[in-house]
Amino acid sequence: MNSLRIGFTRGEGVKFISHLDLMKVFERAIRRSNLPIAYSQGFNPHPQMVFGLPLAVGMTSECECADFELTEEIAPGQFMERLNKSLPEAIRITAAAHKSSKKNIMASIAGADYVLEIFSDEDISFHTAKQRVGSLLNRESIKVLKEAKGKDRSTAFREVEIRPLILNIELEPIECRPEGYEIFQSAFVIKAGFKAGSEANLRPELFINALCEQANISVVASRIHRKALYVCVGGRMIDPMDEAALI
Repeated sequence: MNSLRIGFTRGEGVKFISHLDLMKVFERAIRRSNLPIAYSQGFNPHPQMVFGLPLAVGMTSECECADFELTEEIAPGQFMERLNKSLPEAIRITAAAHKSSKKNIMASIAGADYVLEIFSDEDISFHTAKQRVGSLLNRESIKVLKEAKGKDRSTAFREVEIRPLILNIELEPIECRPEGYEIFQSAFVIKAGFKAGSEANLRPELFINALCEQANISVVASRIHRKALYVCVGGRMIDPMDEAALI
């Protein structure tokens, strides 16, 4: 059986659909494009595809990945072209390559880069914001409350340590505020690298909670964009579409 990995973007038009809905979008597109996708056995066959780190509702991305099992070989460029024709405009496949590694993308993700646009109803200068975030990062421990669903669907909160999950943080001023966000007193951009994946994963929302609760930054709105995903190969963090991640 042949395997193929794709890279794709998720724009504003689909940022409010869930991960499950995204899978349904791809499943319908695959059927329309008549691509040679392998299907599972059983009463309710479904296409054999595995997506990388799920993107939370409300976020956009330029670096999503997915693996597909094929019943016959097809040129990556042809796969891209045919599937893009059946996908909504807000989802674009930007890369495709054959994959020989048996490790799927979901099990491989180890890190992620995000661009966080932060908006506050307080008049905080960029210098002050940078100082407060720096003081937060100088701590050996940053603990926040994380929501967890119980087996009976009840909601509980537990304290989690996030400092080891923060790889890098860089603050920048916002040069031009997006439409509708001019009403806020202050705004800035955080470029963040977090550990991500099944072994250790920091969601951007938890980091923003830490900004509010422990860095004294009143965040009343945010826009989150995933800039890059990484897999760890030979101790190096590389792009999932890199040849070393595919073999």
